[in-house]
Amino acid sequence: MENVFRKKDRESISTIKKAEIKDLAKEYLKEISELSQTQKINLIYKNLIKAKPDQNLNVNQILSRILYRMKFGKYIEDTRKFLKKKKNHFRWPMKWRRVFKSSRKKRNQILVWFLNIKGEIEPPKLYPIYSSNMVIIQNRPYEVHPRSFWRMGKYTCQIIKGIDRRPVSNLDYDEIKARGDSTDSDDFLIKAALQAVIGGIKKKPMDKKVIIIIGLIAAAALIYFMSKG
Repeated sequence: MENVFRKKDRESISTIKKAEIKDLAKEYLKEISELSQTQKINLIYKNLIKAKPDQNLNVNQILSRILYRMKFGKYIEDTRKFLKKKKNHFRWPMKWRRVFKSSRKKRNQILVWFLNIKGEIEPPKLYPIYSSNMVIIQNRPYEVHPRSFWRMGKYTCQIIKGIDRRPVSNLDYDEIKARGDSTDSDDFLIKAALQAVIGGIKKKPMDKKVIIIIGLIAAAALIYFMSKG
């Protein structure tokens, strides 16, 4: 008799569980059936990317980002975890760090990373600026552009390729986009990134030396553009 009761109890519990699962499924199906196509896409985006989509994105852009995350999401996450490991942190050699510090004290000199024609990145060096917009590297003149400076922590530098008179910068974004090599198809993301950089600069109190450097750069830019006119 005891076995019979136990069997009935198990059957009744099983029936209740099935009913609960069935009811939950119906409720969920009813819930999502009331959503619009856009709401469904937003829900997929939120669950996949763990964030709400930007209100400025249209449906096509949201779908593109969902597909992008499905394609590269695993690699993005693996890379993020890989970079968090302490052993992957790079430490600048002591000689380079001395050059970096000197770059903040020297006037009319800039810190340059030079990419030579042999495919080598030469150690960073300080170079004197001539005519407000020129440096001489390996007996060749290269342009110094005030909008081509890169931030490297608290230091500023220019990156120059041996085969190009102009420094490496983001000024050729339109050219890159025109040939289809842009890494980001959304213009507003580029603008948002630039605004974040500008906003960060405004919030932080600026060092007097940095103000002097910016003043020199601005003066160089003014002389450069006036000479071009």
